[in-house]
Amino acid sequence: MRLTPWLIPLLLFGLSGRDELLLPEMACPRHDAACSITVRNGRASFHVPPATDGRFVLIVASLGSSSRRFEIRLTASDFDSTRPSRFSQALTRPVRPYRRTFPPQPLGQPPIPAITLVSLPSTSRTFDLPLLNGQPGRRGGSVRVRARLVAQGQRTSIYADDTITTRGRSRRLARHVIDLLESQIMPVADQNHDPPADIDGDGRLAILLTPWLDRLQGGQTSVGGFVRGADFHTNPSHPGSNHADMIYLNANLVPGDRLRDILAHEYQHVLACSQRDATGRPPEEDWLNEAIAHLAEPGSTNIHSRVQAYLSNPSLYPLVVPDYFRAGRWRCDGCRGATFLFLDWCRHQHGPGLAARLLRSPCSGVANISRVTATSFPVLFRDWSVAMVSQRDNPAFNGPRVLDWDATAPLALQLHGTSAAFVSPQVDSTRPQLFRIETSPGARLQLTVAWQSD
Repeated sequence: MRLTPWLIPLLLFGLSGRDELLLPEMACPRHDAACSITVRNGRASFHVPPATDGRFVLIVASLGSSSRRFEIRLTASDFDSTRPSRFSQALTRPVRPYRRTFPPQPLGQPPIPAITLVSLPSTSRTFDLPLLNGQPGRRGGSVRVRARLVAQGQRTSIYADDTITTRGRSRRLARHVIDLLESQIMPVADQNHDPPADIDGDGRLAILLTPWLDRLQGGQTSVGGFVRGADFHTNPSHPGSNHADMIYLNANLVPGDRLRDILAHEYQHVLACSQRDATGRPPEEDWLNEAIAHLAEPGSTNIHSRVQAYLSNPSLYPLVVPDYFRAGRWRCDGCRGATFLFLDWCRHQHGPGLAARLLRSPCSGVANISRVTATSFPVLFRDWSVAMVSQRDNPAFNGPRVLDWDATAPLALQLHGTSAAFVSPQVDSTRPQLFRIETSPGARLQLTVAWQSD
């Protein structure tokens, strides 16, 4: 084949650029900035100069689909420092420490407000309660509950399941629920959000107290409360929707910090459904929807164990799960902990009004968080991961588990899409090491080298 003269320089330049990409990168992370490693076709190689004042942590992440699990292989060998290499670029933003704390807010016993107590037997209502057993539209997918109005505030009406035998106990719980919602939770939440929708036109939010929440999914699951988006639609027929703005609440809850956190969480879902489902807009994806609700909790009773589950083994728990139920991750503590930590970090970076902006946005999921923060999701995910691993000295936040890797042998990792593993190679700090990583291209591998001080 004969080449025209003007094509030769371009061809040589292209070959030169390709050879440069084959060279290993020299990663030089700083204490205030990490290094991103270039990945081509699921492969990467880099080396880190020797150092004695700390250790580096390799953040191995996948941006692939959360429904898939990817095999990743890491190897290490001595690096010949006389070989050519290319510099990797430090992240443009310095590491901003993420200091998540749960401020102590002891509740004690709230005062019992002056509310209207209703004892008229004729004041009753029927609700269809989903049993969350995988057959919502079929016979046996829900149960019809007849409930009686037991207490009423300015903005809330409390109904107690007729099967409850301890009437005095349910009335006391109802009074505390009204006090917490109307004097503490609603005034705070309503400052940042549009008013909740009044689907049934009665001027009040309905709360159903029922023991059924202790035996959902065939008796296998117990929850403190939930909100169903379909109830905020007027089109579905019973039992698919109660056509009401309402919260389902476990009748066995007791006054205290947990009740307050659950009510704050569920009322945030009411606000989300009011701005999404009630207006005909698509609902937010589950991972962001739950994160927004967890951000509204004033205490740690409903999130602390979930955060710890995620931090104990972060590679097991994907962040972006659009539908928890279909993915088999409904009530998955680790996934809930991941999404809470991610959105809480985003709030620290982008302001306290982040949740409200997310709910008002026309987008959902990854497109929503990218639009509202004006930052691409891969950048958000990398920066969050770096901030997480930089919390070694924060007593209130231990950071994710870092896997010590004996680099004399290969390391095999399994990652779900949008999860990360934090790896610390155990190598001779006086000798440079060459690290190679490979996986399938579908994993959309993201590699970052961060530094931890001694």
